Amino acid sequence: MFSIQAFKQTYETEEVSLSIRDKQFSFFIPKDLDPFINQADVLHHFPLWAKIWEASLVLADYLAGQNQSSKKILELGAGLGAIGIIAASFGHNVTLTEYDPHALQFIQANAHINSCDTIDIKLLDWHDPKLDGKFDMIVGSELIYKDSDFSPLVALFHKYLSDEGEIFLANEPRKASKPFLDMMVQWYTIQVWRKQLRAKDEKKTILLTRLTEKNKKVVQ
Repeated sequence: MFSIQAFKQTYETEEVSLSIRDKQFSFFIPKDLDPFINQADVLHHFPLWAKIWEASLVLADYLAGQNQSSKKILELGAGLGAIGIIAASFGHNVTLTEYDPHALQFIQANAHINSCDTIDIKLLDWHDPKLDGKFDMIVGSELIYKDSDFSPLVALFHKYLSDEGEIFLANEPRKASKPFLDMMVQWYTIQVWRKQLRAKDEKKTILLTRLTEKNKKVVQ
């Protein structure tokens, strides 16, 4: 059973605040990445989960705006849990999944401090997924980095997306994005929106991508 006291004794953290559609959220993030990095091979399993990415904010805001009816949502690669926790706070039924054991602890802690203790948090190996049921939405941010993940993701989508379901992915433009979508187009209708985020003098482009199974009705 998760203990917030044990979490605070185990990890050195900082707390960041976010505001999404007039709701306030707080999230623990690691104070230092060094404990999570393999110094013998820095790039191997680099802790990408340990940051709230700009793409996550775009996707979280979108899901917060879809609160007219509760959706059953599966989040892949949940990281620190921001997207799923925010979506749950706006009335959705969310299952957050991660593979990294440290990330799962941070998700539990962040769910706790945002009063989402009943949210469903699960370990998920994309190459050997074990989940029950299907989902109205499958979502994720910054998932597409390497082509070795393409086939496992496609298998997950096919297995767990419900009839009339939707997939939403958010990411910065990357080399892997186009070949992934080129592969997906044989099964899915794809829509892409380009979002511009501005902070001080910096402008960042985030792609919000919607995939729906071909020959299925798309609800606007």
